Amino acid sequence: MQYADLLENSNDLIQVVGFDGRIIYANRMWQETLGYGKNDLTQLNFFDLLHADFHCDCQDRIQRLMSGETVPRFEVEYKTRYGHKIIAEGSISLYKENGEPCGIQGFFRDITARKKTEKALQTSEERFRTIYESSVAGIAMLAPDGHFLQANSAFCNFLGYNEEELLQMKITDVTHPDDIEDTLSRRNIARANRLHSIVCEKRYIRKDGSVFWAQLSSTWFFDANGNPLYTVPVIQDITRRKEAEERIRELAYYDSLTGLANRTLFNDRLDQVMARSRRRQSRFALMFLDLDRFKGVNDTLGHAVGDAMLRQAAERLNECLRENDTVARLGGDEFVIILSDYKEDANLPRVADKILKALSSPFDLGVREVYSSTSVGIAIYPDDGDEATDLLRHADMAMYAAKESGGDTFRFYSSEMNARAVSRMDMEANLRRALEQEEFFIEYQPQIDLITNKVAGVEALLRWQHPQLGVIPPTQFIGLAEETNLILPLGEWVMRRVFEQCVMWKQEGYLPFRVGINVSGRQFVQPDFVDMVCRLLDETGAAPELLEFEITESVVMKDVDAAVLTLEALKKLGINMAIDDFGTGYSSLSCLKHLPLNRLKIDKSFISDLQDNADDRAIVEATIAMAKRLELGVTAEGVETEGQYGFVQKRECDEVQGFYFSRPLSPSEVADAWLIKR
Repeated sequence: MQYADLLENSNDLIQVVGFDGRIIYANRMWQETLGYGKNDLTQLNFFDLLHADFHCDCQDRIQRLMSGETVPRFEVEYKTRYGHKIIAEGSISLYKENGEPCGIQGFFRDITARKKTEKALQTSEERFRTIYESSVAGIAMLAPDGHFLQANSAFCNFLGYNEEELLQMKITDVTHPDDIEDTLSRRNIARANRLHSIVCEKRYIRKDGSVFWAQLSSTWFFDANGNPLYTVPVIQDITRRKEAEERIRELAYYDSLTGLANRTLFNDRLDQVMARSRRRQSRFALMFLDLDRFKGVNDTLGHAVGDAMLRQAAERLNECLRENDTVARLGGDEFVIILSDYKEDANLPRVADKILKALSSPFDLGVREVYSSTSVGIAIYPDDGDEATDLLRHADMAMYAAKESGGDTFRFYSSEMNARAVSRMDMEANLRRALEQEEFFIEYQPQIDLITNKVAGVEALLRWQHPQLGVIPPTQFIGLAEETNLILPLGEWVMRRVFEQCVMWKQEGYLPFRVGINVSGRQFVQPDFVDMVCRLLDETGAAPELLEFEITESVVMKDVDAAVLTLEALKKLGINMAIDDFGTGYSSLSCLKHLPLNRLKIDKSFISDLQDNADDRAIVEATIAMAKRLELGVTAEGVETEGQYGFVQKRECDEVQGFYFSRPLSPSEVADAWLIKR
C-alpha cells in the first residue's frame, strides 16, 4: 500500500501500457492532466492518445527494451480528452508480471508550460537576431576588457573590418587616439559604479585610416555579484551632423574670409584672459593693427584682390604667434591680438617687430605683387586699462599714433594719446553745431522691383554738408554720434524730415511707394522710441504703411525679447520692419522666424564679390531661399554690376539697390527719374 500511495499521489504522469496499447494503469496526475477518469481507462488505447503531430517510435523502443538495452529519456506528445496537446518528458522500462514482460511502464513529467516558454524565447531570440543582423545601427558585444566578442554587419561596415578581424581586436584599437583616455575613463567609471548605460559622442578610426563621429549608447551587464559580464555598444554615424555643427560654430565664431576668430570669439577670449589675469594678478598685452594703405589696394585692384591680401595677412600673423595667443579680425583690415603669459615686457617689441617684418614682405596676389606695411598699437593690462573696452580703445589710439608717424611701426599707448580724444570732442561739438544749423541733408537711393524694373521703394541716406570739409559720409560721424548720444536728436531729425518728404510726394500726386529709414541701435532701445514715432506720425501726417524701419542683426541680438516687443509695437502702427546688412551679425537665424519682420536686406559685402567667391554666392542663395521660406521680402544691397544683378535675379530676389540702377538722389531727382504720377 505504501508504494501504491506514492505512485498514485506523484506529480509525475505514471502509466502502464500493454504491448497491444491497452492501458493497464494510470495514476491520478495522468488522469487529471489528460482529462480522463478511472472508469475511462479500460476503454482507451494508448496509441490513440498520442497527438497527431507526434511521430512515435514506440515499436523501436519496445524492441530495444526487449533486447536488454536502456532507452534514453525522450519527449512524448499526448492529446487530452478535449483535444489539447500535452508535452511530457520521461523514461520507460519493461513491465513484468510473474517475471514475464507484458507491457511498458513510463514515468513522465508535464513540460508543456516549459516548452511554451522555450518556444517564446526562441521566437524572441530569432526576432532579436533579425533586428541585430538587419539594424542600420552598429551593434557589438565586448568583453569587460574591451575585446570584441561579436559585431553585426552594420558595425563592421562602419569600421571597414569583417567580424573575424574585429574578434582579434579591442575597442581601443578602433578608437581615435584623442578619445582613448575618455573611453577608458568611462569604462572604469561604469564598472566601479555599476552603471548600466552610457551615452556619449566619440570618434572611431576605420580600417582605411579615415575618421568618423558616432553617437554611442553602451549598456553594461553584470552578474548577481556585480561583476561585469559584457557590454553592448550601439553606434550611429553622426559625422555629417558634427560637420554641420562645426560649420555653424565657424560661422558664429570665426571670420569667414580669413578663418581667424571674429569679434564675438575675440570678446569672449578677452573676457577670459582678463578674468584670469585679475585672479593671478598678472599682465597681458593687446595689439591693435591694420594694414597701411589697404583701402588703396581695394579701390584700385578690387575687393577680390583685397580679400586675398587679407587671407595672406592672416596666415602670416598666425605664423608669428604662439598657439595660446589669439588673433582676430574685427572687420575690414583691422586685426587684434591677445598676448598672454609673456615673461617680460621686453618680449613685446620683439613680437611687434616680427609682425612688421612679416607684413612688409610682398603679397603675391596673382595679378601682381603688392607691397604693404602695418601699424601696430599696444596696450598693457592693467597699466593701460582694467576694462576690456578701455584696453581696446587705448590699443586703437596707439595704432593711430603709429599710423600718423608714417606707418610700418608700433607704438605703446601713453596718456598723451588722449589728445586724440580732444579731437573727437571737437568733432562732437561740430556735430552739435551741424544739428542746430541743419547742415545735414537726406538723399534717397531707389530700390528696384526685379519683376517690373520699377521703383518699389527708396532708402533714406543721411549726409553732412560741412562748411569747410564738404560732404561728409555717415561712416565718419555716425559712430561718434552713437557714442555721444547725439544719435537720438539726429535720428529724430531724420525721421521728421523723411516723414515730411513722404507727405510732400503724396501731395504732389505720386503713386505710393515704400520709404526705408535706418534706425540706430542706440535709438531703437530707447524706452520712449515707439512713443516718439507715434508723435512724429501725428505731427506730420505720414502714412505708416509706406514706411520701413531698417535695423541691423546686432541690434536685435543684444536683447531679443526687448527687440521683439518694440518690433511688434511698430508693426501694430502699420510700419514695415527690415533687417539691414543681413549676414554680418551672428546667431540670429534661430530666432529669425519669431521676429515680426517684412524684409531682409542682404549686406553689400556678400554682393560685391559674387563673381569670384563661392562662399558669398552660397550665402546669398541661402538667404534668398530662407527669406522665401519665411515669406519675407528680400533686397540685395550694393548691386553695382550686370553680373551681380543677373545672379540675384535668377535666384528670384525681390528687389535690388545699388549703383547699377541709381546712385543716391535728392528728393526732386527721385521724383523726376523714378516716381509715377497718379
